[in-house]
Amino acid sequence: MLKPARSALSACKRLIAKLRRSPAPIHPPFTAALNTLSQAPSFVIVQLGAYIGNSDNDPLFNFLTHLPSRQAPSHQAILVEPVAAFFSQLQNNYRHVPGVHLENVAISDTPGTAPFYRLGVDPVAHGYPDWLSQLSSLKDERMHSLWEQYEADPAIQAFYLKHRITEEVPCLTFDQLAQKHALNQVDLLQMDVEGYEFEILKTIDFNRWNIRFINYESVLLQNNQLACETLLRDHGYLLASYQKDTFACRPEDAPLLRSIGHSPT
Repeated sequence: MLKPARSALSACKRLIAKLRRSPAPIHPPFTAALNTLSQAPSFVIVQLGAYIGNSDNDPLFNFLTHLPSRQAPSHQAILVEPVAAFFSQLQNNYRHVPGVHLENVAISDTPGTAPFYRLGVDPVAHGYPDWLSQLSSLKDERMHSLWEQYEADPAIQAFYLKHRITEEVPCLTFDQLAQKHALNQVDLLQMDVEGYEFEILKTIDFNRWNIRFINYESVLLQNNQLACETLLRDHGYLLASYQKDTFACRPEDAPLLRSIGHSPT
């Protein structure tokens, strides 16, 4: 009789974890930024951590795949995903979308190669939520201290670490990525890189790159969260937080935030 009870408890814990990480609506500042860019004659978007593109919590897929045809020649989106299996799905999901360029690399603070930590099995096949596949990171501590401070489910953590693999992936810096695609501007930088956001932001020369909008997952930054906010504010950005993300914009776009009821700080 104990085994079914344990099984039910395990299933309940997985359900709670799934609900905790269920995809949430894109937050209003990000949506407002996309609406603004959709009216522009041209724009450049860089997304770090693109996964497969067509997933429930991807903030850009619907936007890029539903742009008016008149805008197709005038926009550029650079989408980055280091995991080869996910990159293949990303290619398939964007195969008919003009203006989208894909990179099978990781963006790091140093070029070369680096160990990349990810789940090596399909979590759904083992009875676990599919979002576990999205926790790949350059940070070893993603499934140690960062997990324990945020998701904090030891059963899921144990499963992940049991099936976690480490592989070497090619890395580019942000500047190298921009140079490779001959970018002269970036209008929106979207980052979901599982705790590595601050390391990337530190490498960006904001005197050179006057990025209009920056959206990054901040919930995993822990001790680096304040430092990240200070870095952006020191370069003139206004910030608004919502759900798991932080949104940054230039002072000239403060009316955009106020129009949706957010007071930038």
